[in-house]
Amino acid sequence: MSVLASLGAMSLRQLEVFYAVVAAGSITAAAESLHISQPTVSATIRRMEDQLGLALFRKDRGRLAPTNEGRLLFEALQRNFRYFQAIADAISMIQKGVSQRMSIAAIQPLGNAIVSAALQQFLKERLEARVHLLIRPRKAVYHAVAAEGADLGISFPTGEAEQEGLSVEKVCSGRLFCIMPNGHPLESRTSVTHDDFVDYPLVSFPPGHQWLLAQFEKVIDTSKQRPEPVLTVDSVMSIYPHVENGIGIGLVDEFSLRSHSKERLSYRPFEPTIGVAIELVYPNRRASDLTKAFVKHFKAACNDINRNPL
Repeated sequence: MSVLASLGAMSLRQLEVFYAVVAAGSITAAAESLHISQPTVSATIRRMEDQLGLALFRKDRGRLAPTNEGRLLFEALQRNFRYFQAIADAISMIQKGVSQRMSIAAIQPLGNAIVSAALQQFLKERLEARVHLLIRPRKAVYHAVAAEGADLGISFPTGEAEQEGLSVEKVCSGRLFCIMPNGHPLESRTSVTHDDFVDYPLVSFPPGHQWLLAQFEKVIDTSKQRPEPVLTVDSVMSIYPHVENGIGIGLVDEFSLRSHSKERLSYRPFEPTIGVAIELVYPNRRASDLTKAFVKHFKAACNDINRNPL
């Protein structure tokens, strides 16, 4: 016979009440220790006795004392209740850990820049918090939130959120910049245009590969010569070292540029202005208090950017 079959319909709560009555020596003291009413304790004991077909207590000079059967049950519980307490402690620890853990999926330009700045302030406030940061391509950010359990996604807009049934919030807007090695002729300009890209070697992305390139192609004059890159790379972060080494100029987002060292490069805004928005992506569940606290710091970091343009 299995353990569950032996217990029948008896619950752990009933055993806990029985244990408390024996340990305390009275219904009143047991009720106080369990923070329940005396009638609840009495009814629980009566139900246990009915289920077992045994008398568990007898009156002994005005006090409740366990019968032989009750004493045997109490001794068995004494040996094993410490294991139940260990389980309860483990559950409590897990629940506490979950409440203090958060995962964020972000694209690389934002994860290495504004997300890091927000995390710095967030972790100063939430000392017990533990964060797992997933650096993913744009489309994978939305999948991480929809299917992999990430608590928050941070990306440039793609339209993937609607396909995944997720909710989004636009929280910040920047622009695209042209970066160039120190001493480059374009340093004399206050802004850089399409024509400038044709005149100088370009480090860029393969066609259709990067969202930033797609934004650039929306505003270029199609009647003019298209800039042809001398080097293509897979991510915006890979553009920086090649520009610094003098291979060519590059097009980058404002957010990654803010976090990158300006020691070996210069930058100028691209004209006409190409806006770059940031999208917070929320899963289809209620945001945790931890997520809400991080979002507050993220928005504060966004406000700092808006107040201090490059």
